[in-house]
This record gives sequence, C-alpha cells and structure tokens, in this order.
Amino acid sequence: MIVTFGSLNADLIFSVETLPQPGQTLMAQGFTTEAGGKGANQALAAALDGAEVAMAGAVGQDALAEVALAGLTGRVDLTRVARLEAPTGCAAIHRDPEGRNEIVVAGGANLAASSDSVEDALLDRASLLLLQLENDPAEIARLIRRCRPARALSILNLAPAYRLDPEVLGLCDLIVVNEDEAGAMAGWLGCAPDPRALADASGAGILRTLGSEGAELCWQGQEITIPAVACTPKDTTAAGDCFVGVFAAALDRGETPEAALHRAAAAAAIACSRIGSQSSLPEARDTDALLAR
Repeated sequence: MIVTFGSLNADLIFSVETLPQPGQTLMAQGFTTEAGGKGANQALAAALDGAEVAMAGAVGQDALAEVALAGLTGRVDLTRVARLEAPTGCAAIHRDPEGRNEIVVAGGANLAASSDSVEDALLDRASLLLLQLENDPAEIARLIRRCRPARALSILNLAPAYRLDPEVLGLCDLIVVNEDEAGAMAGWLGCAPDPRALADASGAGILRTLGSEGAELCWQGQEITIPAVACTPKDTTAAGDCFVGVFAAALDRGETPEAALHRAAAAAAIACSRIGSQSSLPEARDTDALLAR
C-alpha cells in the first residue's frame, strides 16, 4: 500500500501557439480544466498501475475542489483529504503545439494541509510514503521524521526544488530529482549533481530523471542507468509525476528497482504522447502492452 501526502490542484490549461513572453497577451486556441497537483498526479498514476493508494492533503470548500478531486474519486482512498476554509490549489498551464509548457501554481489549501492526517497506524501498514514539495515544507519534514521508525519507505520527489534541512534529506530512503532539481540540490550540499555524489553527500538514495535521456539510480548499493522509451511528445505536463507514481507502484508490488525504472519509463512515454494532466496517465494494461513490444 502507498500513502501519498501531497498537493491536490485544479489545473487551468491554456493551449497556445507560442508560450507567452513577459508583458505579452495571447489569445488561447483552447481552454480546459482538469484535476492536477503533484501529489494527486502521483497517487493516481500509482493507483492506475494497480497499487492501493491512500491520499492525504487538503482542498478548499469552493467549486474548484470538485475539479481537483475528480480524477481520484473511486480510485484512491480520500478519507484523509481535509476540506478547509482556504482556496483550492490551482495551476495555470500554458501548453504549445510541441508539448512544451509553462506552469504557475498557487498552493492555497495545500499549504495548510497537516501531516497529522497520516496516522502512525497507516504508516506502519504502508510499504511506501510518497511526498513532494507543494505542501508546507515543515509538515513534510515532520512526516519524514515520523516515517523513519515505521515500516514504510519514504520517497521524496524534490519538486519544486526547495531547500530542506540536510538532516531531513538524510532521513529519506529515496529522493527523486530531475536535472534542474539535482543541480539545486548539489548547490545546497556542495557536491556534483550526479546520483552517486548526491547520494554520498545526502545519505539518501537518489533517482535522477533525464527526460529523453532516461534515468539514473543510485540506491541500496546499486547504480542503474536506463534509456527513455521513445515517443512523440504532445504534452509533458504530468510525465514526471507519472514516472514517480508508477515507479512507486512497481516497488510496492515487490519488483526490483531496475524493473520498476523500466516500467516507469514506459508509462511516462505514454503520458507524454497524450494531451492533459491526469487524463494522460496510463492504466496498467497500457504500460504492459508497451513493455511487451
């Protein structure tokens, strides 16, 4: 079982011919709303890949709350999602025809979510605790510290990059970063941005995703590099979250880290080839079919 403490957002998606420049006003070619948030995206990706997932976090009591929860309802345990007197988290996404995007996020209720919503008994029952950095960093740090004596492995996606105390980083079992986040982490720790150097400096395992170049893992005495799965990208908005969620789901089933990486890469390729945030996330059968080719 996977427990995710993370963000739940309503995504406002604008399709544009070119990404806007400072001071520029553009007319969008299309507009949609969709459920999003890094926590919710990763929780749903894991659930669609077959994992049992419990989501903890917060939304507001406004109309956008239903948008934020729509993708998870019926697929993920939402009993630990609080309804607060704060606006639901929201992201404005500009997406161009090549699948590139610009994203601005307002945290809203996510920043008031309490780690107390994840009880000790749940941590003891779970195999994995999945975290990101779109909530209050102090609450995330509290939960990482609580997870250490529990049964669950803690996986922190250091996104968006935020400087946590090195002691907290060292309590994580695995930290997931992209190239930019790896560079930021290396700057804080005074080391090179490769997984081995980051692992040695932090005391945690490191998974660095490299987009079209694949991914690198330094964890549990193993150093593994895998290629990306080729695809024609249409929208990369949720691809990183897809990778993390499916990787976690594979570990939850007992797959090896290397097998989990290959599965996550295949799922992320599918997500890149589809339009949307949570609507781009593949079900397990889709990933199985791609891996069988």
